[in-house]
Amino acid sequence: MKKKLLIAILALVFTAGFTAQLFAAGENKPVEMSADTIEYDSVQGIMKAQGGVRVTQENSVMTGDAAVYNTKTQEATITGGVKVVRDKTTLTAPTVVSRSNDHLIATGGAVLVSDDKTLQGEQIEYLADKQYAVVPGKATIVSRDATMTADHLEAFIGEDRAIAKGNVHIVSAEKKLDATSDLATYYGAKAAQNQGRVILTGNARAVQEGNVLTGNTLTIYLDDKAMNAQGRTKLVVIPQQTQSK
Repeated sequence: MKKKLLIAILALVFTAGFTAQLFAAGENKPVEMSADTIEYDSVQGIMKAQGGVRVTQENSVMTGDAAVYNTKTQEATITGGVKVVRDKTTLTAPTVVSRSNDHLIATGGAVLVSDDKTLQGEQIEYLADKQYAVVPGKATIVSRDATMTADHLEAFIGEDRAIAKGNVHIVSAEKKLDATSDLATYYGAKAAQNQGRVILTGNARAVQEGNVLTGNTLTIYLDDKAMNAQGRTKLVVIPQQTQSK
């Protein structure tokens, strides 16, 4: 049976392990899969790879321990320490399903790193062509000087913008800030005309250096320690203690 499989893909197989060359139907985008062993069912169009798997298409490289690729649907499932690198973005997870070169679903505890930001969640769905990622469950996004967690998060990476929903919590040790709200919209320096900010909406509360600001909508400016509030607000200021001479 193994000999038949090898004969079936003889035209696609090269030395130094097995390397299969194929093309995405209708798109003429070459896909290369290399591994220690590859088995190919030409009837079903299913290719299975084991050991040191590497799948390359255009400017994307996916690596892992094992992979199954459907040449008819162009869907690939890679498992075991999966790493996907595309341009300046890296996605890692125990399992990644590639529904096309641009649509990836990472599960089992996924981490997406792009520039100076890291997105984490049990599942991350990433549309590379749109530079868009969504975490449908518990999500964490870490920037240079703050960490934000929420029940659901959408990241518009190309726009340097993110929307967090449900139990939003922002912590910044550098700015001595702890803030919570129902909804938060993050604008990085690129998206906010060189002044990053976070807009908190719904049960918004921010504590900074002991001062407490609450309101319907709070805006926190990330480049300094400034905050402002809209709607009915309340500010509690803790006087700074002075040292006696």
